[in-house]
Amino acid sequence: MRHSQLSNEHILLALSESYNIIAAITKYQLFLASAIGLPKDDTGRIELMTASITAVEKIRTEIRALEHELDRREGKEKSRF
Repeated sequence: MRHSQLSNEHILLALSESYNIIAAITKYQLFLASAIGLPKDDTGRIELMTASITAVEKIRTEIRALEHELDRREGKEKSRF
């Protein structure tokens, strides 16, 4: 669905959920990188870290798009007055 088809409330909800997902992934990454996590040379750890970094990048791209849409709407609303 295009961002322009979402209501402001849906965009804010998506942003909130996205931030929460990034926070959870970051906590997981910190655990993996800690002394009690998997060894640094563990193949599974490397694959998990790579996948989580890729996921965070995609989520951040989506966040930027959602924030841009909100900014666009706010600018349009302000120009009316």
